[in-house]
This record gives sequence, C-alpha cells and structure tokens, in this order.
Amino acid sequence: MRVPQSEQYKGFAIAVQALRRAKESDEVPDGPRRFDIVVTISRQLSGEHGKSEMFGVPEHDPFDSQIEAHETGVQYARDIIDGKVDGQSVEGL
Repeated sequence: MRVPQSEQYKGFAIAVQALRRAKESDEVPDGPRRFDIVVTISRQLSGEHGKSEMFGVPEHDPFDSQIEAHETGVQYARDIIDGKVDGQSVEGL
C-alpha cells in the first residue's frame, strides 16, 4: 500500500506520517484501526524546502486503511494553510 511522500498546495509542501496504533485488547482483529497522524508543512523555495513546521492531527475516528488516514492528514494540512484551524498557522514559514 503506497501513499504519496509529499504533496504540493499553494506554494507549500505537505508530508504526512500516519502511524498505526497497536490494537486494543477489545478491538476486533479485522476492524478499522486508529492512527496517530502528523503533518509537516514547509514553504517551497525554488525547488527546495524552506523552514518546516509539524502539526499533530486531533483525535479522530478509526480508519479502514492507511490511505484514508493519509488523506485526512493532507486535508488537515490544507485547512491549516487556508487558515481554517484555530490556533494553527503557517505564518512563520
């Protein structure tokens, strides 16, 4: 299962790490999984990455796949770039 290493959005590079949590003892073996998701946002500067900032994605429902977790991370990063997430900003990048 391959997911993109990084994506570009409005002059920023977005990288997502979706780390699958260990199953809890009361979870079904084939059920959706929980992921800890961290996004790294950096400004694109003529082919190179400038200063970067890491943001943790708030708690969320379980996902059926790592790809869904990755897509959630990308959308969260886009929302930060667009100024839609209170208390998070890319202003200093």
